[in-house]
Order: sequence, then structure tokens, then C-alpha cells
Amino acid sequence: MIQYWVWCVCSLVWRVLPLKIGYASATWLADIAYLAWPRGRAYARRNMAVILGPTADARTVDRMARQCLRNYCKYLVDFIRFPIMKPEEIDQKVRFDGWENVDKALDGGKGAIFIGMHFGNWDLAAAAMTLRNYPLNAIAESFEPPRLNYLVQKSRVEKGLKIIPMESSTRAVLKALRRNEMLALLIDRPSGEDGITAKFFNGSIRVPAGAATLALRTGAAVLTGGAARLSDGTFKVFLDEHIDFQPSGDMQRDARELTQRIVSSIENMVRQYPDQWYMFRHIFVNEPC
Repeated sequence: MIQYWVWCVCSLVWRVLPLKIGYASATWLADIAYLAWPRGRAYARRNMAVILGPTADARTVDRMARQCLRNYCKYLVDFIRFPIMKPEEIDQKVRFDGWENVDKALDGGKGAIFIGMHFGNWDLAAAAMTLRNYPLNAIAESFEPPRLNYLVQKSRVEKGLKIIPMESSTRAVLKALRRNEMLALLIDRPSGEDGITAKFFNGSIRVPAGAATLALRTGAAVLTGGAARLSDGTFKVFLDEHIDFQPSGDMQRDARELTQRIVSSIENMVRQYPDQWYMFRHIFVNEPC
């Protein structure tokens, strides 16, 4: 309930304030949180150190980790303002000239799976797709309490997204792909024994096997991407051509290889904007918890 009321208060404030002031206040709150959240700060630094590699000194790692939290808080400002954003505002904010990649992915008639990470502003990228009448279904984690989940998902539904709760997704996912629609999901949720380990920058991460397995079983095309915040307040959308993968017939091996292809593709995007990958928890499996 605390999260719910914090969300309500922030909604009242950040929807009224001019956007520049909203971003400034978000940066200020991020700096406070960075100092007051030792566990999240430690994870952010550790993850950033793996991304930047051994040549990055401690000062650079700390600066980039702090900026990562600032960018995440700016994302929260954008998301809270999401319901009041008009279609033309979204269209002006999102820069993307690769719509032909979406069309090619859907040409196969078996749907397309759009895979990303908690990077930049994934909601704006999704809204830009629905503005162009691409049918987009998003697998979303439910929030507690239910009232908070309603507020969060309602903002997405109002922008044309079809929300599929993660805990009850199988049937709805298959129906969406059979209708040749797009399915969006984020893959950087640490996974247990049923996950797949993939090389990511200078370490390894364990991600859910579901995305690759679903693509292999349904024949759906697989695309990766995200939307990075630029210095002028607009967003650059990355959306590569769908991954051309020929299955061998060995499901386990194919799932591992396709997952690595997915993670490697996303790595190229994160490398350009490492401070926009929001990961404040343990994710690299070759690092101590």
C-alpha cells in the first residue's frame, strides 16, 4: 500500500509540473536514493563494472551507476505522465526509421516476438508501435497491491497495448501469435534452474528460456530492441531485423543458441547506452551475490 500511495502522490505532482522540473526533481530524488540504498547501489556498481570492463576505474563505474538510477527515475516521470501524453507528442518524441523490419517479421504469418530489457523507455517504444496500428501484446509482471497494478496497466492499455499477465500468459500468447500479432517481453529477469546461461559483456547472465522456446515451437519471428533516451529529450528506437535462425531439431541446443543470439543482439544496444540498462539487483551469475 505504501507503493500505491507513493505512486498516487507522484502522479499528482509530476503530471502538473513542467517536464523539465519533473526531470530535475527526479534527478534529485535519484541522488538521494543512490546514497540511501546501499544494496541497490552495490548491485548497480557491480553490474556496471562488468559492462564497462576491467579498464574502467572505480570513479567511472560509480558515476555511470549513479546516472543509471537518474535515468530510471526520469523513466518513472515519463511513465507517470504517460496517460496525459497525446499521440502527436509520442510521435514527436520517438525517432525510428526501421518500420520495415517489423513488416518483414510479420510477413511469415506466424507472429513476431519483440524482446528487450529494462532499458531506456520500453513503454514509449511500444506506444509508438501501436500508433502505427501494429497489434502489440505485452507480457507484464503484475504489481501488488491490485490497485497499483490497475493504475500501471491501465496507462498501457489506454495507449493501445494488450496486456497479458505473466502468471497466466500461455493461452493468450499462443492466440496472439496465431493472429500474426506482435508479442513484447523483457528478458532480463534473473531465472532459476529452468533458465539459460548466456554470455553478456564480460560476464554471464541467466535468463528465462521461454522466449526462445516459444519462438522455436511456434515459428514466430524474433526481434530485439529498445528505446534509448537522447540528450534532447527524444528517444532513439533500436529494432534490428528479425534473427535468422535455422533450428537443428535439438530443442535444448537450439534454445541455448537462439537465446545467446538474442542476448548478443541486445548487448550491442546496451553497449552504446550502458547507463540506460536499469538493473539494480544481482544478475551476473559469475559474480558473488
